[in-house]
Amino acid sequence: MAIKIECNKGEFSEYRNSEYLPAFFFIPKEILAKCGQELNNFPRNARQLMRNPEAIAMIESDLFLLLIIDAYAFMVWLFMGLGAKREIYSGYEPSWILAHNPGYWIKTLTDLGILPMAEDWIRQVDYDESFVYVSLVEVEATLQTIVPIAMERYNMHATIEVAKAFRCFEDFDYRSSRQKTDFFRKWYHTRTEHPQISLEGFQEDYKESHDGQEWDVPDETTDVELYTTAKIQVDQFMATLSEKDKQILQLRMEGRTLEEIAEKLGYQNHSGVLKRIRKIGQLYEKFADVDYGFTEKKII
Repeated sequence: MAIKIECNKGEFSEYRNSEYLPAFFFIPKEILAKCGQELNNFPRNARQLMRNPEAIAMIESDLFLLLIIDAYAFMVWLFMGLGAKREIYSGYEPSWILAHNPGYWIKTLTDLGILPMAEDWIRQVDYDESFVYVSLVEVEATLQTIVPIAMERYNMHATIEVAKAFRCFEDFDYRSSRQKTDFFRKWYHTRTEHPQISLEGFQEDYKESHDGQEWDVPDETTDVELYTTAKIQVDQFMATLSEKDKQILQLRMEGRTLEEIAEKLGYQNHSGVLKRIRKIGQLYEKFADVDYGFTEKKII
């Protein structure tokens, strides 16, 4: 919920995302440095911030909200006890979804008195005070304690354990990872969770219970044909792109962050890259006559 901030004329107006201001000032400089020039140019003096139209416009932007979501997911992931990098999962994986809901973490930080309520912060802050950066070491030490508390409070462990026990293809990102490989091996060689039965054992059991009839194994060439057809289609689509769009797509497929791509290709900030990726997605939808939701879906 947006809070009211005093304007130049002494009036109060509601500003979207302003409830996240205390959480923003808790993000260490090392992380903000990777988030584009606009967000690093925020006045850290309260009086200047509240009376700066450009800063207020940035607070209300989707870019600011995306920063809060991504920054807190990045900061808490290490302490969630998952033993895997965040990048191996897709946006459908439960632990990824939980990590990217900053409300859980910010509410716990606020309830324990580490962050002030935004309304209280606006009323009580010394307008001549400039907010110093919280060190990365201090933030990590705080989150090492806070994250387990939040996970216990919101029963995240149960959700994560269920997800681990019943993995699906949609849980994983398109990039290769050890966890993804392990899942595919398990999926194709073990179809039941309890007890585990090998594919060979299943075939033998099937034969015995069906009067010697062999279990019909799918023809693996089908997958090869589908892969080949899809690759041809992608290659044809790539040929329609500009050289810069090809570079963006290639770097993204290599796992580069939006900020890294922006820096490498000379964009002023990563929001330009974000727009190009969404445009590329929309072009592919039109080319392949499919709908992946690039018109509305956020690119993370």
